[in-house]
Amino acid sequence: MNLNQSHFQGASLTGRDWHHPNCYGCGEENEKGLHADFTFDEKTGEVRFSYTPAQHFEGAPGFSHGGMLATLLDEAQGCLCFHVGHVVMTEKLHMNYHKATPLDTAFHVRAWLTAVRKRRLYTRAVIFNDANEIHVSSSASWYVLPERLTRRMFQGKHSEEFTEKSLRLIEANRRRAKEIRRRLKLEKENPTIQSR
Repeated sequence: MNLNQSHFQGASLTGRDWHHPNCYGCGEENEKGLHADFTFDEKTGEVRFSYTPAQHFEGAPGFSHGGMLATLLDEAQGCLCFHVGHVVMTEKLHMNYHKATPLDTAFHVRAWLTAVRKRRLYTRAVIFNDANEIHVSSSASWYVLPERLTRRMFQGKHSEEFTEKSLRLIEANRRRAKEIRRRLKLEKENPTIQSR
């Protein structure tokens, strides 16, 4: 974990702040991984980042493979859930491919929370270009894992220290999400209120 400069003490800003270094989505040590950062925007409460797909993610000649794009949006939405204080597993992932996505050309990813229900989170995400044209859109639902399952998932794979740091990070993220929701609600009720 390499916690960065969040405005909220101990909260994460990228997927790398809590994922292991071999993670397919963000791990720096995974040679075949996506190496995306899944940056959390504390102002909007969303995951937002830019990404340039490499040649080895080619599907149709000159374009990104749809499976890689699905993985990128799955990870973006899953990291969002963690950034707001929940360890989750994908329940359903729905993809819409609107337009072929070129290789070696930067695009933007945005993921946001749409609903919270008992033990479930619901999210949406898009991949779009500089002209704001949507290439891919996605929606997902997530099982929220209780702490006992999270501990069991880490058991034997990571040290007790890593597990405890992760649980503290989840709690810091949950506190931050509560503050962001409160601020966004106030701003919606009174648009003259300035953000931090």
